Amino acid sequence: MLLSVIIPTLHRPESLMRQLQSLQAQTLPQFEIVVVDNAADAILMSRLAVFNQTACHPVHYVPEPRRGLMEARHAGAHCAKGDVLVYVDDDQTTAPGALEAYAHAFATYSEMAAAGGPVGLAWEAPPPQWLLDYMQPTPTMFPLLGFLDLGQEFTLDPRGILFGGNLAIRRTVLFQIGGFNPELVGTRCVGDGEVGLYRKLWEQGLLIGYVPEAKQVQYLPPHRMTVAYLRQRVAHDGASDMYTVYHPGIPSRWRLVQHAAHIAVQNAKYWLGGLPFYGRTDPWSINVQLRAARTRAQGAYLACTQHSCKNYR
Repeated sequence: MLLSVIIPTLHRPESLMRQLQSLQAQTLPQFEIVVVDNAADAILMSRLAVFNQTACHPVHYVPEPRRGLMEARHAGAHCAKGDVLVYVDDDQTTAPGALEAYAHAFATYSEMAAAGGPVGLAWEAPPPQWLLDYMQPTPTMFPLLGFLDLGQEFTLDPRGILFGGNLAIRRTVLFQIGGFNPELVGTRCVGDGEVGLYRKLWEQGLLIGYVPEAKQVQYLPPHRMTVAYLRQRVAHDGASDMYTVYHPGIPSRWRLVQHAAHIAVQNAKYWLGGLPFYGRTDPWSINVQLRAARTRAQGAYLACTQHSCKNYR
């Protein structure tokens, strides 16, 4: 069984090289690395050519000038030779035994269609205490920063959860279910990405594993330790919500207007009344800010859909 590690990247050469160095230390003897560059950067291509001169696991460089995480993920899937595709991010590192753990799990459990593993956090600066306190009520999962830790036991579940930064899937299954849904294009969220992927796995009753040894570490720079960043992430989730609701079929413009009006009525108190709390870091103020950001993004998505439905199918 051959594993292909697929790394979408965009303008982050230093963190990408850190991830590639971690992959050189894998205990799995043989696997493939595919870097998909959404900037199609000739400088990065040259840098990887130099890297390959001494790498024990060389990199296959794939330029993908069509912007979007979905485009990059699919370009990697089409170029990869592996039976199992392992998607990781360019601002992470991979634990030495991660790929061997995935290979063992997929070989052992032929019924497993996809799998994920834990994602730990590496703070590039001391995190503010308010952020640590805000994360405390959810010690196993904090999606806004990509943190996931479901324990030390392997599980196999038809309702398993996958994070896009640590996701393995059989190549045949990925193409069978239609691949990833749209997600980020630059900084704009247009779809539900890996959420849509695991919903498709759920709908077909396919089993999703959790492999505790297949660990990634997510590096967090200071700008991700702010309330503004959390608001941005939650706004992406709000747009994703509406894509999930209407992707099966966009209704009439009148129905979209009704839905947008309902969101506005239900959340106006957060949009307006919450303004004095912007930037505050106590849990109640953060929750108000995040609800406002999420529901405003939902309304904005519906407004855009009314004018350009074809962009959201």
